[in-house]
Amino acid sequence: MQITEKRILMKKNLMIALTICMTVLLAGCGKSANNGEGKKETPVTAESATSQTKESETSASTEAPGETEEFKILNGKIKRVSENMDKITVLNDNIETIFNLNNVVVETSYALEPDVAVSIIYKGEISGSDTTNAKVVLVLDAQKSMEIKEMTGSVKDQAMSTFLIEGKDGSQMGFMKDNCEGLDSGVLGKATDDSNGSGDMVKVTYVTVTYDAGSKSNFPLKVEAVK
Repeated sequence: MQITEKRILMKKNLMIALTICMTVLLAGCGKSANNGEGKKETPVTAESATSQTKESETSASTEAPGETEEFKILNGKIKRVSENMDKITVLNDNIETIFNLNNVVVETSYALEPDVAVSIIYKGEISGSDTTNAKVVLVLDAQKSMEIKEMTGSVKDQAMSTFLIEGKDGSQMGFMKDNCEGLDSGVLGKATDDSNGSGDMVKVTYVTVTYDAGSKSNFPLKVEAVK
């Protein structure tokens, strides 16, 4: 009986020891699993994705803007003109825009007065009513269908106030010599015959004005040499 009781006691002690070992091992495994979870990547939620998108947009907005058209057109009605004619306020889509007219060519059939419709050709950018970064090139009679076009051809004739070019297809077009960009560089060349034509190849960026009587005038904005 004593031997049996001793064996039972030894078994109990062995069971207790095994239980303690299992507890220690499980605790160790639990710690290891927690450490592994700490190393996992944070899942991307809708909120974090939105945050990343905003950061990308902010970064992109600091980049230089792409190239835009060199010349632009604004159509509107004159609201007022300064006494010395150096500034003009134009109303376009209920927005009042003030332009500086210093050294600007004005070619209109009517005097610059309130309610007169005009087309303003400018370079640069207009932000709302802010024209700080815009430079006026021409002020013309209002043209709803006015477009900025280009023509390439050889100089066939030139006079004091006009010049004529001929395209490869034989078509000819005359232009006014109104202080446009490039003309003062001698781009039209020197006359080689009685017609004052030089034969030099040029590209003309221009707009066309159609008057009430039906006549038209082509106003160059830029003349550049073509090799």
